[in-house]
Amino acid sequence: MSLKKLFKNVWLYSLVLIIPLIILASLMDLLMLGGIRLFLSLVSDSIKIPIHFTWLENVGILHWAILMLVLIAMRYLFTVLRVRSEERFRYGLESHLRLWWIRMVKSLHPFQFHKPETDSILHNANQSISTISRACKLVTQSMQAVSQLLFFLPVLFLLSWQLTLLLLFVFTPIILYLQKIFKNADKGAAEYNRYSGEYDVNIWRWVAIRKYWNNQAELSKYLSLITEKIHNLKRSLIEMGVRDVTIIQNIETLSILIMSIVLATCAGLIKIGAMEPFQIILFCAALIICYKPLKECSQLFSNLKDLKIAYSGLNSLESMKFSLKFFEEKDEECISIENINFKYRNDSPWVFQSLSNIIKLNRPIILQGVNGSGKTTLLRILSGLEIPQDGIIYMPPRIKDGSFYFSQRLFLPPISWLEQAINEKQWSATIQSFFDVLGLENLLKKDGHSNGEIQRIGFAWAVVSGAPFLFLDEPFAYISQDLKEPIFKAFWNATTETDQWWMMASHELPPAAYQGRISYWKLETF
Repeated sequence: MSLKKLFKNVWLYSLVLIIPLIILASLMDLLMLGGIRLFLSLVSDSIKIPIHFTWLENVGILHWAILMLVLIAMRYLFTVLRVRSEERFRYGLESHLRLWWIRMVKSLHPFQFHKPETDSILHNANQSISTISRACKLVTQSMQAVSQLLFFLPVLFLLSWQLTLLLLFVFTPIILYLQKIFKNADKGAAEYNRYSGEYDVNIWRWVAIRKYWNNQAELSKYLSLITEKIHNLKRSLIEMGVRDVTIIQNIETLSILIMSIVLATCAGLIKIGAMEPFQIILFCAALIICYKPLKECSQLFSNLKDLKIAYSGLNSLESMKFSLKFFEEKDEECISIENINFKYRNDSPWVFQSLSNIIKLNRPIILQGVNGSGKTTLLRILSGLEIPQDGIIYMPPRIKDGSFYFSQRLFLPPISWLEQAINEKQWSATIQSFFDVLGLENLLKKDGHSNGEIQRIGFAWAVVSGAPFLFLDEPFAYISQDLKEPIFKAFWNATTETDQWWMMASHELPPAAYQGRISYWKLETF
């Protein structure tokens, strides 16, 4: 689903579910104001209800109290339903956006992950999701303020058109002007998202380096870089916090000033006979009912700017290049590589140019070549983890069942998942023998593993995966010499039984008994 369509669907939910509750809650506020007007007429003979209803003549204080309790209960019900709907809307939107983010990252063209700016874009987009969630909640709260205005403005005009005009055309422009001065949302939100993204990227890189690197000079440099990012983030957060607090305090101070001026104006209107004292009570009651939502509405435009900035952060992710299908199926038992051109970045040298080959699947293949000849890259291309700039690869129909790639970087998902997959199936004696040679039972019980143990687990995972094509990158590099031949033989027997074809990058030759049963492909340095 596109980002625009996602927002359209979510806002449709907001319009259909939240707005009716907002209107009903505002209607209850209006009826409560009418209840105050009714109470004034009950306690004072000089104050009459302007609209005549026969049933009102028999209303007493007790009836009025019951009526007000009913109105308060209904207002509470509609307000709670509205707030709950807002929270469902907010966190539902956040959840949908996070799922959208995951789908976008999953579909990204592998070429994007080699660009230096990609990590920042991903983190910025992820940070923008929280910003959008907060901003959308404030926008829905602003809808309540708009509803209050639509209901209460006519009432305020009826009570005192002079005061209402004063509020609308004198004080409201002042509040909006103050907002413009004290709120520079474009700069604050954009800087915060950028600094937060940069910090997230660098902190996890530092954690990885801290795990595998012990030279203090480089560690100190990276720590200084992270400290700088923290200071930038701190400065941005302080500026945003101080800005928001300043806005709120200025608006509250201005509100007190406005209320004082309103009361003074009321006194003047009463003195000249243009306003009754009870009208002051009603006018102030209407202002008090409207105050909180109007206060929330006062930051509507700045929140809309935050929303726009965060949306652009997500849009930058959506505008990135996504995966293209470059495998084509061909009903032949071979892999046909035709004129592959590949490099990792636009400014990088070519790894392959016009690479072509027909790989017959009647034998496994050992991929040979010096470091830098492209063995790892070719395995990643054939497994779908990289996409060449030009060329095409024809694969047999069973590629639909997927492939398995085991990296020389020794990255594995949680090992408990492998144990679960093994327990879900009955394995033959050949496969059980393969597991025994690997020492898998003991490996699954351990918490920490050496590189050689991880490679033995990788062998087991390749067979258990059931993938018809296995691409293994230097899988024997860390395995002890005395285990290499037994594991190779057991792996050969296991994959023969499961009918899994494999290609293995290796600097070593297989055991002598198998050398004539394997094909070899030696890559030359470009």
